[in-house]
Amino acid sequence: MLSKRFFDHSLIQRNAVLRKGIVFAREPVLQLQGLVTDSKDFATAPPIVANSLPKSGTHLLLQITRALPGSRYFGRFIATSPSLTQRERSPAVLARRIARTLPAETLGAHLFHFTEVEVALRRINALHLFIYRDPRDVVISEVNYLAEMNRWHRMHRHFAALPDATSRLKLALEGFDARYPEANARMLPYAGWLDVPGVVAIRYENLFGPRQADEIARVVAAWRLQGGTSADEDALVERLRRAVDPSKSHTFREGGSGKWRRGMTDAEAEMVSQRLAPSLTAYGYPI
Repeated sequence: MLSKRFFDHSLIQRNAVLRKGIVFAREPVLQLQGLVTDSKDFATAPPIVANSLPKSGTHLLLQITRALPGSRYFGRFIATSPSLTQRERSPAVLARRIARTLPAETLGAHLFHFTEVEVALRRINALHLFIYRDPRDVVISEVNYLAEMNRWHRMHRHFAALPDATSRLKLALEGFDARYPEANARMLPYAGWLDVPGVVAIRYENLFGPRQADEIARVVAAWRLQGGTSADEDALVERLRRAVDPSKSHTFREGGSGKWRRGMTDAEAEMVSQRLAPSLTAYGYPI
């Protein structure tokens, strides 16, 4: 079995094809492990799902979950709409993928809220963390990511072909087709997780500054309630705080909050806020 920090190697981080290829090659071995796993193992070794609204700190949250004692990271990721095709997977398909998760495994996810997915996560006793961010910062981050970073995303060529930031922002807000609809239609399917009991909902902005320790303490408390064990809760919170390093994420460009206004006129900023009003309201951000 590869070391826990194998995927942190700079070569792996920089090469998406190599990273995905390694995950694919290991999948048969992981499925064999699943066949011999006792369902009782999930009670004492809960899987940890780092679910997110895209471009809201998925890898930041994974840094925290991977630092939990005994957690196992195999590089697996479950997405409702994979970036390569943007074809939406059915709740039944997602539930089957969730069922393959191993005890103590931590994995990233972009999962729409579906009742079937809720049930599948409860069945494996998963600790479900959901991270979200100001939708305006999400859109700006997505524009940069699709235009400059992810060449394998279905929308990359469309963003890269546009001549300036204004036209790219317009595409991100208005959408392209049924698989890349307007921005609210892309964000709102995740918002239902905010109302699901047991889901630990985390604001991206709270993982920086004075509220960081409190947010991480919520993760630790939920993990222990789910079955995780640690002798010293305060020491574990500090361990998870030290694990947070946005610059180590292969998708990181520029973090922070409130940077969506940069370079915009007041009229443009107002237009963006009004356009994203349904998502801002759903996630609890002022318009």
